[in-house]
Amino acid sequence: MRAIYTMLRVPNLLIIAVTFFILRFLVFMPVYSAFSATPGMGETEYMIMVIITMCIAAAGYIINDYFDVATDRVNKPKQQIIGKQITSGEARTTALLFSLLVVFASIGLSIAMHDWLPASLLILALAVAWWYAVHLKRTFLWGNIAVSCMSAGTLAMAWLIESHYATINAEGSGIITSIVTAISIFAFLLSLQREIVKDIEDMEGDKMIRCKSLPLVKGVPFTKTMLFILAVITFILLVAAQIYLFHFGRNVALVWLLIAVEIPLALFAIKLTKAETKTDFHFLSSMLKWIMVGGIGSVIAGQF
Repeated sequence: MRAIYTMLRVPNLLIIAVTFFILRFLVFMPVYSAFSATPGMGETEYMIMVIITMCIAAAGYIINDYFDVATDRVNKPKQQIIGKQITSGEARTTALLFSLLVVFASIGLSIAMHDWLPASLLILALAVAWWYAVHLKRTFLWGNIAVSCMSAGTLAMAWLIESHYATINAEGSGIITSIVTAISIFAFLLSLQREIVKDIEDMEGDKMIRCKSLPLVKGVPFTKTMLFILAVITFILLVAAQIYLFHFGRNVALVWLLIAVEIPLALFAIKLTKAETKTDFHFLSSMLKWIMVGGIGSVIAGQF
């Protein structure tokens, strides 16, 4: 049971679910209420979409570990599940079962909503998850970009499906679109930084399979410089968001961003310049994960 819990990254799946519900109840519904609009998806349909998205992530995690067995023996020998506690065949079968569940549930959701948009987007997301694990992960930057797009695109996808059916005027739709776009950009930049940091952390194993990751192709010093630039860009955009929040009197969210996101991001940039060991980069990867969680928390802070 512990092995399955670890392989599925249950905390990550719960973060996905919480993020979706924050988006619905703290962004979509308040704006709908303010503009007397009708939601595009009912509670049941939205819940099904959340579960499907979690299954896509679960399938992605498993199949990624399945194709990383060789490198994980070097990069994460103590955390390796497949090949030690679960056989490769069991992992592959589980990933396929999750994938089939996604396909059939997505088709069922589209039939219930009388439109093929949900199935098209959700199955496309599943295909990208498989494509990443099978091929993109070993290419130069495309794997990093794919994961970052999936992180950012998950929330954008939720709004794209929701807005397709909602009856809301242009002003209300524009407000939600602005919020979702800001969160998506934030998620993309932080996910990209985290994936690149993980590439530095996993260089030893990736070298075995001739992976063309950024640090292996351009070197660690160049990669650290690129990470620093991305962190600075993210920081500047956060300041711009704070100015926007100040203009609308959302001071609690402004302070939250400062404490939970900007200060940790500044510390990340400082520690990045001094990072040398695998342990250092693992710590930086964890920092970015919690900064992302802090960013999602700003939506909650924005209610006050």
